[in-house]
Amino acid sequence: MAKMASRSDKKQRSFEGFAKPLKWAAGLLAGSLVAVALVFGGIWVFSINTDNVFPIKKVELQKHKFTNAVGVYDVLRSIDDRGFFTLEMEQAEKKLVALPWIKSVQLRKVWPETLQVSVIEHEPMAYWNDSGVVSVEGEVFYPVELPQAEWVKLSGPDTLAKDLTELLQLYQQQLLEKKMIIDRMELSQRGAINLVLTDGLQVRLGNVHVEERIERFMQYIDSVKQQKQAALAYVDLRYQNGMAAQWVENEASVINDGGSR
Repeated sequence: MAKMASRSDKKQRSFEGFAKPLKWAAGLLAGSLVAVALVFGGIWVFSINTDNVFPIKKVELQKHKFTNAVGVYDVLRSIDDRGFFTLEMEQAEKKLVALPWIKSVQLRKVWPETLQVSVIEHEPMAYWNDSGVVSVEGEVFYPVELPQAEWVKLSGPDTLAKDLTELLQLYQQQLLEKKMIIDRMELSQRGAINLVLTDGLQVRLGNVHVEERIERFMQYIDSVKQQKQAALAYVDLRYQNGMAAQWVENEASVINDGGSR
């Protein structure tokens, strides 16, 4: 009996020695939801929900000019599971792409606690209406704060933003032949297009035959400017032929008018 008791004591001591690392592991897993242990040839393999053990604590926002870093941080904080191993990258990317300036995003984890956020931003084309921005691809978005920049001011309904950005680029390319730069372009409620150049000159194009009227403007604008030393206030091309012009001194005239508007 004494011999058997001795074997029992050895087993007890062996178990207690083995139990110490298990207690330490259990302490490490405190707060984790899942801890599964499997034995393969004497090797313990743990599958662990580690969001509380290895949380992402640092976010690095890269390659951005306009994106609000606080907005990115707030989006990531809104995700409940922010563990290094358990963060769902696709879910995080979808949330980040919803932010105003971000066109696409790529996330990368860096051990042990860093998430790198690399963004591709929309390329701005113009200010849009009173509080938005429109990209070169015609994408309209509304930042929390508008940047201060020398962009064209473009206005119209959101549904026509893509068409208007294409027209803006076309008209600007044509006007550059005369070293004229568009400051504002507006599509009125009646569908009429009006331009304001950086020198203050208004160009009224109307809503029909706009391409033809732009060409007419390019053909006659130099000779119209030479008629007076005063600056032009506006030219109105909503005529079948020719245009109407008014100078800053409030004198108006009609040039080559061949019919009504």
